[in-house]
Amino acid sequence: MDVDFTKLPLSIRRQIPLSLRSYKDVHVLEDLPVVIQYLIRNYLEKNFEITYKTVFDIKPIISKYSDFETVDNISDLISDYLKNYLLILPNSYPWDPMFGCKLKYQLQTRDTNLRQTLINTEINNIVNVIAADIGAEINIEEINIIPISTGGNTEYTARVVLKINNDQHKQINMTFYD
Repeated sequence: MDVDFTKLPLSIRRQIPLSLRSYKDVHVLEDLPVVIQYLIRNYLEKNFEITYKTVFDIKPIISKYSDFETVDNISDLISDYLKNYLLILPNSYPWDPMFGCKLKYQLQTRDTNLRQTLINTEINNIVNVIAADIGAEINIEEINIIPISTGGNTEYTARVVLKINNDQHKQINMTFYD
């Protein structure tokens, strides 16, 4: 295994004798003294390269690589964007008070036909914005919001089924509290 000393961090290079560093930049690891081999192997085992094929966005979840978890396909990206938007209430986003989803307020509308129209319009609007932003064709197959009474508060389970690029179905399940 060849090791390029110039690609090692300065803290590791300073521990390698000057005679080895100045002789040449690339060395065969097995030909180096055992102490230097151990030092370099220890560094290489702790610092491995991570490569991603395609990354559309990240999630604020720490992965096993001590990095953010990545979103590597369009359907998960659309699902995450839609979930995040549906959870943001108007006047709660600091940089744009008009930004946010009014779904929580629309769920309290007594007229069921008006409620369904308002909910469909709200979800259609954000899906159209996401589709234009990403450049994907997104069709809403089903929107189903069911109230479940839990004493003083009402819990709603929402199910949205999307058809992405005319071939892939994505089901999004969420829970809202009144």
